[in-house]
Amino acid sequence: MRTSPILLMSCAALLVACGSSTDTAAPSVVQSRGGIPPGYPLDVDVVAPLVLTALSPDPIPVTGTDGKIHVAYEIEVLNSGPKPATITRVETLAGGPDGATVATVGPQEIAERTILIPNLHSGPVTEIPAGRTAVLVLDDVYDTRAEVPAEVTHRVGMTLGPALPENQPVSSRYPDDVTQIGGVVRISAASPVVIGPPLAGDDWVALNGCCGVTSHRGAVMGVGSRLNGSERYAIDWLRVDPTRDPAATFTGDGKRNEDYLAFDAPLLAVADGTVTTVVSDLNEAVPQVITADQSFEELGGNHIIIDIGGGHFAFYAHMIPRSASVKVGDKVTRGQVIGRLGNSGNTSEAHLHFHVSRGPVPLSSDNAPYEIDRFTLAGSMDGDRVKWDPAPGERTNQLPLDGSVVNFPS
Repeated sequence: MRTSPILLMSCAALLVACGSSTDTAAPSVVQSRGGIPPGYPLDVDVVAPLVLTALSPDPIPVTGTDGKIHVAYEIEVLNSGPKPATITRVETLAGGPDGATVATVGPQEIAERTILIPNLHSGPVTEIPAGRTAVLVLDDVYDTRAEVPAEVTHRVGMTLGPALPENQPVSSRYPDDVTQIGGVVRISAASPVVIGPPLAGDDWVALNGCCGVTSHRGAVMGVGSRLNGSERYAIDWLRVDPTRDPAATFTGDGKRNEDYLAFDAPLLAVADGTVTTVVSDLNEAVPQVITADQSFEELGGNHIIIDIGGGHFAFYAHMIPRSASVKVGDKVTRGQVIGRLGNSGNTSEAHLHFHVSRGPVPLSSDNAPYEIDRFTLAGSMDGDRVKWDPAPGERTNQLPLDGSVVNFPS
């Protein structure tokens, strides 16, 4: 059951602010300190080789199927020093540098959550070379919305390795161990958009979902002159056979798209809206084969985008060719069939790549959190097996987390 981001994989994955957030406290505070950020002394210069900047937009807290409140965001890390840096500890601090620690990430998880730019492989990153940029993919978890602070910053510990020969003349200015403060994140007071299900029926698996380290969270790219977490809350929806163990998403040998349980499922409008984009003339892909040399425009395959109001756009990718049953400008109603699930574009098997953005293009705009108003949580993936919930429960206004197995209303 391999799936990838729109950029990488089986289900496409691909979104109100422009540009990266600035890594400062309130302007008046910084000005009163002569431009020196809080957390740094005013009587001595301090070496801090990592430039830490939060990616926009400000994160909106979202309720997951674990009942917890998730604040998902990314920190851009530029190693401006002459030595390679290995981050060993990241602490999230509520408010300023003297605030309470609300989350801690250790060395192994940091390596898993660090993405070098450009992201050319999916393995853990233990070292950020001198002059390179990485992105830390973080998820702070709270029991209630009331516990979420309005702002957090970060205390980052690191070790610095030997400098390359050409950097030796200045390397003595940098110690072997450094702790620095930075990466201010202002948490939005907004709420996620609430939508209906994009599919109907039972045994749907949310793969590459929020809020762990998945190919969607790793789909951070330069678009619109900024680094954008283009698929932060995207989900690849596949269907499993509940009678098989280990779980299987196809019957037979899986060599035909028609073998896949998700194939040809009707796609449903998640809200009333207006169709802004329809692409329905691209060829189907071969199962388990990633089509080479695709352009940006082809990554989503056949797809539909619907303006669902309030500055939100619903994106459906990887449809069957010529299956779109709507056209640009059509008004749709919630639950209306708009097309059929397929395997076109940058995909490894039939699945629906779904996300909500804040603009009518899937990669350049802000990726937005959303909650589905009603579904049943039937279980979760445990490796290649489904761990079925003995007492499946109806959920309201939650985001299915990565690996959730859900039943949608028929």
